[in-house]
Amino acid sequence: MASGQKWTGAELRQPVEGLASTFPDMHRELLHVYSTSEEVVVVELRLQGTHEGDFHTPAGVLSATGKKFDVPCCDVFHVRDDKVRSFHCYNMRSIWLDQLGA
Repeated sequence: MASGQKWTGAELRQPVEGLASTFPDMHRELLHVYSTSEEVVVVELRLQGTHEGDFHTPAGVLSATGKKFDVPCCDVFHVRDDKVRSFHCYNMRSIWLDQLGA
């Protein structure tokens, strides 16, 4: 099941800042970018990197495993006046946790 996480306003930085120490080499392989209108952008991508720090999950903290991951994801951006107003992240958390050995 996708995470269905959503960030708005000042929260938009949280997903990037929160994952930087856990996955310092994390990057996104962009697969497709769609613009359904001037206000919505959808990005199909893969999250990739190495688990180097504590990963906070709903079930608790998963300590660093050193394992690499490659997780499918879809992000939806709502844009108004050339600014991102909200960011919805739909990653496959179950695949992510499985790849990290949780």
